[in-house]
Amino acid sequence: MAKVELKNLTKKYGDVVAVQNMDLTIPHNEFLVLVGPSGCGKSTTLRMIAGLEEISGGEIFIGDQKVNEKDPKDRNVSMVFQNYALYPHMTVEENLGFSLKIAKVNPDEIESKVQDAVNILGLEDLRKRKPSQLSGGQRQRVAMGRAIVRRPDAFLFDEPLSNLDAKLRTQMRTEIKKLHQKLKTTVIYVTHDQVEAMTLADRIIIMKDGFIEQIGSPIDVFNNPVNVFVATFIGSPPMNIIECEITKSNDQIMIKLDNDILVNCPKDKIAKLADLKKVIVGIRAEDIVPVKSFSNEQKSLWFFNKAIDLAEPLGTETQLFFKLQNKEIISRMYNPRPVDVGENINFQIETNKIHFFNYETKKSI
Repeated sequence: MAKVELKNLTKKYGDVVAVQNMDLTIPHNEFLVLVGPSGCGKSTTLRMIAGLEEISGGEIFIGDQKVNEKDPKDRNVSMVFQNYALYPHMTVEENLGFSLKIAKVNPDEIESKVQDAVNILGLEDLRKRKPSQLSGGQRQRVAMGRAIVRRPDAFLFDEPLSNLDAKLRTQMRTEIKKLHQKLKTTVIYVTHDQVEAMTLADRIIIMKDGFIEQIGSPIDVFNNPVNVFVATFIGSPPMNIIECEITKSNDQIMIKLDNDILVNCPKDKIAKLADLKKVIVGIRAEDIVPVKSFSNEQKSLWFFNKAIDLAEPLGTETQLFFKLQNKEIISRMYNPRPVDVGENINFQIETNKIHFFNYETKKSI
């Protein structure tokens, strides 16, 4: 039963700063996901919380205790690694109980805690097997079971599903979420996979170059990205980003979406865009909607027509590829039909679904 708090946490490797002045409070029972590209500092942060990485500055609190100087075994956290880290010569039940045995816990208590973990994770039939006799998903469950038996204040997961195939990853995501609901404890989870982050998290932290770019619920981060980096990192496929010129025509502010496509600036953005010469326009693939025809040209809609370069059928949808400003754009066609390369299709976009970013700073407008 513990919250985790980081105050001005910093990690340097010589002159290279891996994590920069991180301030973060993780309430008890929250499922927090750190996500970002390789080298952004997410795993380093996790390892500092676990005590596996020495900090360069700042403070770490688990519950009310400052743990900067504490050994990993004294922090009452359990870490689940990407490579499972099971002892190959031990059976499942021996792996589960090993940390308690080292801590000289009473054998009856060890058996009780191992049995609890076995029941929670459905490992009863595997108790006598060794890791070499288990599938990847089973090994990962044993690794989680070994974390459970310690009854930690917080679970730390370091990209635990990256070695599994796509189908098993989806299955294990569900198991981890159910596990969190059963145990009601704090989880800090590191991944580079934004789909994992979106499906698991109560809150997401998007990191880049050791800094926190944005913190929020998955839906909030998806709908209200603070900058171009977050907009393109969260969401699959990534948000379409188009660099556009801003022009005036008949005293109206217009946005040049392509060489031959001028669209009205949305009313609520006129004041913010009037003095700019360029702007970055961001549009999600699902918000670029194929339509049969342009009925009534409404001010709250953008319309245009484009030739399709590629169509990718995915069953429930087809992804359509075309170009704006010589950049590849993706639209999602739901209730799909066959589409030929070169076919001209009409598209419409609701202006309230469009994101605008400052051309210089890349921050949301």
